[in-house]
Amino acid sequence: MIYKVYPSLNDFENLSRLKVDSSDFANNFDFRNIVVNKPWGYEYLWFQNEFVAIWFLRLTSGQSTSLHCHAKKRTSLIVLDGEVQCSTIDDNYRLNTLEAVVLEPCVFHSSKAVADEGAFIMEIETPPMKGDLVRMHDAYGRQGTGYESINEYSNDFSMYEFHPFEQKDYKSWEFRNLQISLTDKLPTETNDTVMIVPITNTIKMTSKKVIDIGEAVPMNRDTFQNEEITTPNYEFLVFKSFK
Repeated sequence: MIYKVYPSLNDFENLSRLKVDSSDFANNFDFRNIVVNKPWGYEYLWFQNEFVAIWFLRLTSGQSTSLHCHAKKRTSLIVLDGEVQCSTIDDNYRLNTLEAVVLEPCVFHSSKAVADEGAFIMEIETPPMKGDLVRMHDAYGRQGTGYESINEYSNDFSMYEFHPFEQKDYKSWEFRNLQISLTDKLPTETNDTVMIVPITNTIKMTSKKVIDIGEAVPMNRDTFQNEEITTPNYEFLVFKSFK
């Protein structure tokens, strides 16, 4: 299941009363080969181009991110392993492996690992703006603060599961029972392909159907049935399951 969530009146009302300062430092910092420690676990930059930044998050069991929003960027949260409860101001979404939620700008959200083994999440941000962060509530006292400072950055990778895509061949990567591939061709076999995410261009089709950059969409026989992509020069992340 993939949920798509748009901002509500509650989101806009809360955002209007909170400080919205995008951190120039975080927006311009090179996060490659860095792990950022969080009170709920850690995260690192997995892949980035001029259109998207893709982060790999490890959440400790029972811990959750702050209730926060991004005023200017879309966020797709894809569970790679474990079970996650994604909460917005208005709803809750229970996500298992290879389920996702697509959050449009200004949606306040929080992710909690509810499985005993914790969870791994892929976060796809469009556009890349790490400093675009507004925290409303936080169990660790970070409400109203910006992105973590360099005191929380580490390059002692022995302490983490650290597998950035840029250290691979830029084509495919395996994690647990999943394979994530980068391709400029639509998958022809849909049996084990669960979802796709365009990362270089908005996908437009002959029927006027559109898939936005960074938007996770389910892949099945109907996704592109009787469709022709009219967008040139596109690339997808393709998510497959080996189960």
